[in-house]
Amino acid sequence: AIINRLKNANLGLLDQNAIEAIYQEIFAVSRNLEMPQTIAYLGPEGTYTHQAARSRFGAMSRYIALANIEDVFKELSNKEAKYGVVPIENNTEGAVGITLDCLGKYNELKIFGEIYMDIHHSFVGINENLKEIKRIYSHPQGYNQCRKFLESHELSAIEFVPSKSTANAAYLASQDKYAAAICSRIAAKLYNVPVLFDKIEDNAANKTRFLILSDIKNPKMPNCKTSILAHTAHKPGGLSFLLEQFKKENINLTKLESRPVKSKEFLHSFYIDFEGHIDDE
Repeated sequence: AIINRLKNANLGLLDQNAIEAIYQEIFAVSRNLEMPQTIAYLGPEGTYTHQAARSRFGAMSRYIALANIEDVFKELSNKEAKYGVVPIENNTEGAVGITLDCLGKYNELKIFGEIYMDIHHSFVGINENLKEIKRIYSHPQGYNQCRKFLESHELSAIEFVPSKSTANAAYLASQDKYAAAICSRIAAKLYNVPVLFDKIEDNAANKTRFLILSDIKNPKMPNCKTSILAHTAHKPGGLSFLLEQFKKENINLTKLESRPVKSKEFLHSFYIDFEGHIDDE
């Protein structure tokens, strides 16, 4: 809310994104002066999740890069970090299933906030001759988001080697003369890999939503959003009955996603985002 007010007061001397970046850094410095913060995130360094975390918590926070999404939840559950940042959905590839599963498993944790970030992919490699490239490293989601570029440059038939993250892909490409990677510019810079093509994603509006997790419950404020994981009766009309309760109270749903209940055969739970605070009456 504060950031939006500052943007509205802008006289046009600064780009709106610059205003947000400047004040997020100021807020982060202020929080760290009160008490240094430890932020767990899906690593390694240079991932899009790392970038999202840095955009919210600034350069002065302490960051812990973890190998997978569940490790972020464990770190918070064990009180080893104050906040955690994980991806929840991409507007091209859809929801991140393991994040939804962990929200149900580690239900003592709360969603403290969210970060929306534009995702731009680069094609990088130490060999500029595309005809000599024999393999392409990337995370499967990153690779799938750039298929039109690969086809237009006759690269779609080249061996795809899945990596744990796009940042890891950049590292692998830095060690292999006959390889390229699909990753972010920041990851390419981190591992000193030349950028051959920039902004190669199929969808120019490619965007990912990240969750900020903590054990803190947010106070009530305008434009709040609440998330729940609901289990309905396994009978006709079970989901319909649940949704009817939101309609009766005039509550707007912003997301509805089904997820298999792994402990029981062919049963599903439902992840729901809706407008309002959990303490609203």
